[in-house]
Amino acid sequence: MERAAILGVYDFIGYSLCKYMLNDGVEIAGVHIASKHDKYFTEEKRMEIGRNANFSEISFKEWQATRTNEHMIISLYEQFNQDWMIEQYLNGIITKLENMDYSNQTLILILPAHLALKHEKLTDSQLELLRFIEKVNISILEIYLPTIYGPWQPEEYFFQQSLNYLEGESSIPVIAKWEWIHDALYIEDAVETIMELAESGKDGKYFFASGKTNLWRSCANELLGKQTELLLRKADRTPEINELIKVKILKNNEKISMGLKKQKEQYFRIMESKG
Repeated sequence: MERAAILGVYDFIGYSLCKYMLNDGVEIAGVHIASKHDKYFTEEKRMEIGRNANFSEISFKEWQATRTNEHMIISLYEQFNQDWMIEQYLNGIITKLENMDYSNQTLILILPAHLALKHEKLTDSQLELLRFIEKVNISILEIYLPTIYGPWQPEEYFFQQSLNYLEGESSIPVIAKWEWIHDALYIEDAVETIMELAESGKDGKYFFASGKTNLWRSCANELLGKQTELLLRKADRTPEINELIKVKILKNNEKISMGLKKQKEQYFRIMESKG
């Protein structure tokens, strides 16, 4: 892969994929989707990758108007958890996909785990995109991710909330209804596996999993200790995944203590830079 466009380049997954690919010498066109974190976090990320000669940033409108001839990665891992945002951009995404030439391109779609559930109640916007994907006659690599943790985890997620709570920066952490509490993967392990599948030329639907029991809860325990049980809702058994989606057990799983240490270190760097 020599060139790629990443929609959601400053999102958690998109940004990590971008850094990984830039390190491999891939030329990246980063499509920026505005969010409420733009004022600070986007600028920090922009400073990290903006100096790389292989990186160029374009707006969503520019991306819509540009004829695409590179591989496309669409990261909706966060957007589908913030439905107001996906509603804002959905029509533009579908129109762009309808007009793409897929003869020599790869399309990779990254989605949150709950969209892979067999009996999940989906919003209108979620259904609209998934139905579009089903009816188009193109090869797509669909990847469904559980909770991903590590540097730059969004503030809405329980582990990042816990760091804010422990430092007295926020109230008691709350688990969002969409957060996947049945498993967790470290960001670099997830990104590496995404790229392995992409480079292999495979298409299909894959649900990433650690292959370990209670990994999400183990991460929460590592952060909060005895407070964990007081804060967590009861976790039912892992819900049933759609049978058309293959479960992909990751070969590598970062040690929880090391992965959370890296998340903490980045958290404190940001806190220090914000003053």
